[in-house]
Amino acid sequence: MGLMKFFKALRNHWKKSTVALAAISYGVSYGVERYEKEQLMRRYCEDAVRYGDMPLPTQLKPRHVTVILNPAANKRKAKDLLEKYCEPLLHLAGIAVTIVQTESEGQARSLVEKYNTQTDALIVAGGDGTLTDVVTGVMRRCNADINIVKKCPIGILPLGQTNKVANSLFNGYADLPEIHAMAEATMAIVRGTTKLVDTIRIEPLEQNTENSIKPVYAIGSMEWGAWRDAYTNMNKYWYWGSLRRYATYVFNGYKNDLSWDCKADLQYSDPCSGCSRCWQKQQSSHLTSNDRRWWHSFIPQRNPSTAPEIDYSNVINESCGTLHAIPISTTQLEIVTSNIEPNSPEAAPMIHLHLGPANISYLDFVKEGWRRANGNKKSVERTIDAKEIELRPHESVIKEEQTKMFSIDNEDFEVKSIRVKLLPKSVTMFCAQSVNNAVS
Repeated sequence: MGLMKFFKALRNHWKKSTVALAAISYGVSYGVERYEKEQLMRRYCEDAVRYGDMPLPTQLKPRHVTVILNPAANKRKAKDLLEKYCEPLLHLAGIAVTIVQTESEGQARSLVEKYNTQTDALIVAGGDGTLTDVVTGVMRRCNADINIVKKCPIGILPLGQTNKVANSLFNGYADLPEIHAMAEATMAIVRGTTKLVDTIRIEPLEQNTENSIKPVYAIGSMEWGAWRDAYTNMNKYWYWGSLRRYATYVFNGYKNDLSWDCKADLQYSDPCSGCSRCWQKQQSSHLTSNDRRWWHSFIPQRNPSTAPEIDYSNVINESCGTLHAIPISTTQLEIVTSNIEPNSPEAAPMIHLHLGPANISYLDFVKEGWRRANGNKKSVERTIDAKEIELRPHESVIKEEQTKMFSIDNEDFEVKSIRVKLLPKSVTMFCAQSVNNAVS
């Protein structure tokens, strides 16, 4: 009898019942998700404590890491995420942590260039843009001497909106992927699992003698084109909520201020596994011991590796460094490292240059934008594998009324003639155990 009254009440007040049911469902879902997060973090904390409880030899000091935090990353959520999911694991593992916050865009470069406190690793708390700033700061500080740069392991805590590099190092989690990635990235620092990754050096071809521009070093990719321009406008459509990533391409597909016609003269050299020409260039870039003194205040001295190195001075490759010239006209150009798109193990070190279609309709632009928003593979008309690239945009592009921009790991730079050079296995980064090819 009571059950009949209950169902009759539901029928007579179906609107209130629907709202109440939705609220209860949301509450249950929220409670389950919160419980799963707590259980996941509990397991990671127990793992971190095991490392913290290990006895430390008397001749060794406790590990110390410096975290470069971009508090503006991920809509100013980065600091809260760091304090909630990452920093506790480091403390439980017995690692001393110094946090340095940036206050403006690009400040991480200058902070790293001038940082004089002894540390065992630099940890980036942010997205791809902050990572590029830190890597650039390290490279500039040691004049891009790879032998020195490798001694400074760099960690990435994926706390930004764009985390392509971190996704390549910490991915494949079906449940709670964001929490898993943050915790696993932190535990990679605790465990000390590292791998060598490629970087690309991007520098202007034409320098002003009065105001020279220093190179920028990236680990992920460089983009130029219509889809890149549309993506940078995404936050303007915040009122669309989660649909703004789709609305962006709908509302930008007809705009004339996008880079619809990326015209440039392109020169590139073929990949090379190592030869006498490469070897000579590397030798000429090495610093003397007197130039390395600053490093003693930045990274503790380590015993030099005793692993034998390949002598490339006897390897002959006459085509190494030979540039091939082609004109390009495209709606999208992207230069991607093997960190984002892995090469086969037997392939020579290379970067991938992807060229999109020369022309595209509004409907196809929107379709392609939605494909990218869903994380699907981008449509590419042509791919060129290279070791070094010189890109000279046409004067008509540079002198347009509205300044066109490149994106280097999601950071904006003015379009100009540039040289992009691959630096294979030049930076040591913390990684998940599954992708570890540890540096001895």
